[in-house]
Amino acid sequence: MRVGRLGGWAVRGTTIAALFLTAYPPNRLTAQVSFHVALGARYSSTLVHDSVVTPFDLRPAVAPAFLVSARDELRPGWSADVTLDVAPSGMRRHESSGSFDAGSFTAVAFTVGLRREFAPGVSARAGVGGLRYLADQTGVFREGSGGIFPLGTLAATYAVPLPFAQKHRLEVEARYDIHQFITPALRTEGFSASRPVHRVAVLIRMGWGKS
Repeated sequence: MRVGRLGGWAVRGTTIAALFLTAYPPNRLTAQVSFHVALGARYSSTLVHDSVVTPFDLRPAVAPAFLVSARDELRPGWSADVTLDVAPSGMRRHESSGSFDAGSFTAVAFTVGLRREFAPGVSARAGVGGLRYLADQTGVFREGSGGIFPLGTLAATYAVPLPFAQKHRLEVEARYDIHQFITPALRTEGFSASRPVHRVAVLIRMGWGKS
């Protein structure tokens, strides 16, 4: 799938979801919308790999992930949501001679998604959106972050069947997303193509509002 095409879908999806959610009268929003926060850890694949001159990999460290979302019930078993995903992370540069610190960044993503409940306490979500890297202008980000990267995401959620967990609406979620990565500094150094970055997160989610 081309990045440009996914980007177009993300823009259209974001616009439709925003119009859909804001079109409801306040009393319907109060009755139907639930809110969720999630905290966990995320693994990201290599951002940059080069084996031509000096072989090296630039990899983010396993990092915390924090998500906030609003979910609106469409009909029984189906819901739509908007999610803000924030993940600060350090980076390591790995070479044959060893590895060393290569700076840090915060990845901020906004997605819109559709969720389907398949069984009591078990649901899956698919979504699209955009991701931006916030970082000091050093290293691969010295000429900027590269803008907003289109993002696709999948998630599976399981509601823990324990009294305490049910009272606080605790859920365990596994989340996967993918986006392309390249920066102006990498283009200056001769990298002509973006690289797919895979991210996997395991999260504990808590919700309140409409069940």
